[in-house]
Amino acid sequence: MTVGEFIDSVRVAAAELAFIAEVLVVDQTDYATKLILSVRTDLFIQLYANLDTGTRGYALVCGGQRIYGRDRDAQGWHQHTRENPLTHDTSAEEREQ
Repeated sequence: MTVGEFIDSVRVAAAELAFIAEVLVVDQTDYATKLILSVRTDLFIQLYANLDTGTRGYALVCGGQRIYGRDRDAQGWHQHTRENPLTHDTSAEEREQ
């Protein structure tokens, strides 16, 4: 899959969700992209994907602050909890999801 194909697949999926107002490409290279899925002016989902490394990042941002997130890196998945979105929950349970 190319980055362009990945972006297109996100746009197709987002079009089926009534709460997504717009999909914006913030950054794009040959191997990675950062997208914003706009819900409303102060609320959006930030999506990062690096197709070479398999790294993924998803963050729910409200009022300029991440309020929840999940990321996958070389060690696996972890989350940024609603209670403390700046920390990483790297428990075995989170790594396996």
